[in-house]
Amino acid sequence: MALSEQAITPRGIEINTAAGAPFDARGTARNLLHETRVAALSCTDPGGFPYGTVTNIIVEPDGTPAFFAAGLTLHARNLLADDRLALTLAAFGQADVLTRPRLTLVGRAVRLAPEEAEPLRRRYLARYPKAKLYLSLPDALMFRVTVSGVQINGGPARNAAQIGPEDLRIDITGAEDLISAEADLLDRLNAGPGLASRAAARAGRWRFTGIDPEGATLDSGKESVRLWFGTRVTRPDDAFSEIERLSRDVKA
Repeated sequence: MALSEQAITPRGIEINTAAGAPFDARGTARNLLHETRVAALSCTDPGGFPYGTVTNIIVEPDGTPAFFAAGLTLHARNLLADDRLALTLAAFGQADVLTRPRLTLVGRAVRLAPEEAEPLRRRYLARYPKAKLYLSLPDALMFRVTVSGVQINGGPARNAAQIGPEDLRIDITGAEDLISAEADLLDRLNAGPGLASRAAARAGRWRFTGIDPEGATLDSGKESVRLWFGTRVTRPDDAFSEIERLSRDVKA
């Protein structure tokens, strides 16, 4: 992408930031990214019109969003021809989504080679177990999103501070052991009686589905919860200990 390219064009509209209620724009955006399971995906049809669909999303350990698409679908073919896209994340299941925060990510879709896509497939299956029905199809593709523009809307009368792609990234420097051991660590965490439910602090059958240096993601099959660590971790045992500590604090 050329350095001069702007993913989201400034509109030149002056906004009175004192008129709305302040909120944690960065924290809200990060929670939406990790807790949203379904996103609206927009791409460009060869005829020039926008084309929209919905897709499941996952998040890589460094905070990069990714998604599956069958090669025969229109949006996959559109993205292979023109990789520009937008993802919109929101609480779509709520009665009035416009009263809740929404996050739009603009960037480019990068198709991954099969060997590079394997870690994403594991994360995808952890979050969406029934996906094994379609991930085995011969035209199954995994895309990573290179985010170049971010827009967060906090809901009515909430003004957002300026945030960018760097606010969504997670530093994975020195965390190679943690990332490579993720599958085994998830098995260990999910084997602990009631640990996931205590960590999620919600009713239901919860499972840990992702770990990174800054937190863990849990899923119930219907919703997702992000558990942010109190301190950055780079080793599997440290992550396990931090999750146990946070789970005790929640119970208390």
